Amino acid sequence: MRTIILSIAAVLCLSAAAFAQDAKFGFVQVEALIQNFPEADDAAKTYEKEVESWQAQLNEYQKALDDMREDFKQKSMLYSPEKQREKQDEILKKNQEAVKFYQDVFGPEGKAEKRKMELLSPIYDKVNRAIEILGQRDNYTMIFNAQGLLYAKEGLDLTEEVLKVLKTGVDVSPSGAKSGAGRSTTTGSAPRR
Repeated sequence: MRTIILSIAAVLCLSAAAFAQDAKFGFVQVEALIQNFPEADDAAKTYEKEVESWQAQLNEYQKALDDMREDFKQKSMLYSPEKQREKQDEILKKNQEAVKFYQDVFGPEGKAEKRKMELLSPIYDKVNRAIEILGQRDNYTMIFNAQGLLYAKEGLDLTEEVLKVLKTGVDVSPSGAKSGAGRSTTTGSAPRR
């Protein structure tokens, strides 16, 4: 029994060694690709304009609140207690509207975050497709995202090669993807950052 287990272990070790000799690995710095991809600049500009618009709306809320508070401060002595409560309630309601607007736009899963993902998703799809094309073309066993990579031998960084694929005009749209083995498991979603 012991001989059989040792034989199986030896076969597994030899297979792993053979696989490692034939295996070809590389990594890509996805964030560097995104920064060097012209479509990402367009998406960033669009996003910044939309954020500026939302920020202007938030500033309007703040100005209205400041004006209401200042008005109350100056006239509160002239108001009856009932009128004072009414004005304080108006200020409170306006403040709640401002907080709700902020949360709806800038909070977790707010409009800003959803819009950012909406703008970046097609770019990540193209990057993933370019990585897939490079992997199939140059017969890579695996291509990793450099994020979290602790060590890599010089020459394994494929970022420039993927950038070349993106710039060649090759159809890297998700619809240009072919089904089959060797397919990227991240196609259609953002690579892990």
